[in-house]
Amino acid sequence: MKRLVGLALLAGALFAGPAEAAPAPDIAYGAYQAGHYRRALSEALKRIEADSSDAGAMTLLGELYRQGLGVPPDQKVALEWYERAEARGDVNATFALAMQLLDEKSGKRDPARAGVLLEKAAAAGHPAANYNLALALLAANKEAEDKRAIASLEIAAKAQVGDAMYALGILAKQGRGMPASEEVAARWMKQAAAAGNLPGEVEYAIMLFNGTGVEKDEAAAASLFRRAAWQGNPIAQNRLAKLYQFGLGIAPDTIEAAAWHLAARAQGLKDAGLDDLFERMKPEQQARAVRMAASRISSAVLTAP
Repeated sequence: MKRLVGLALLAGALFAGPAEAAPAPDIAYGAYQAGHYRRALSEALKRIEADSSDAGAMTLLGELYRQGLGVPPDQKVALEWYERAEARGDVNATFALAMQLLDEKSGKRDPARAGVLLEKAAAAGHPAANYNLALALLAANKEAEDKRAIASLEIAAKAQVGDAMYALGILAKQGRGMPASEEVAARWMKQAAAAGNLPGEVEYAIMLFNGTGVEKDEAAAASLFRRAAWQGNPIAQNRLAKLYQFGLGIAPDTIEAAAWHLAARAQGLKDAGLDDLFERMKPEQQARAVRMAASRISSAVLTAP
């Protein structure tokens, strides 16, 4: 829960440029958003035929080829489109190209150039670029770089990047790059939870339950644990099981406790106390809990990002 590791391309964040530079809706990008990838490809090609300097269309083509959406995946072609778009000043292409040059699969890994491009995209205000740059800065484990990382994370958080809000919450708890503060951590975790960030949701629920940096509220914690549990988070499932077991913030319910415990255990999270609870139940109660857990495991798989 408290480690910040690796560089990761944020799903859905490629086209999240700075707010003031957001492009007007267009047919090609609209088709991409709707999952009509072949039409997106066709419309993007039409745009480039009409205007050979249309960088936005080039970036879209790069993304389609990178992911193999509507066309067979081709990292070489994706890289070429990103290069052309970046040369024409498209910030999304700058970010995408940086990520490609960090990826072994691109066939042209170049961490040095990737770093330059990531800095460039971040300086232009690209939210995902700022988030990824922050992770790279934190990996250096230097005080000056930690402070730069905080500034980049705040830019990403302002653009509603939930992972950035969660990271800021963890750093506030650790006192890294900023003074240690449970209150500040709680505020960031609350924002992360509101933005739909699952780790932030679980962390804020724990803080609410314990009254850490925020007023203790077991009922609100139970509500957040329940929401995260239905999304398949094993920590939330285990905590919710315990709340049902002891009636904390929620009405006690042995069968619910057992069902959520079994769901968490299926993901490798063991709990001897809850195992004992399950073993002491009547056979018909155990059977009902097993059926409930099976449906919740299936639901979590279907709703997982």
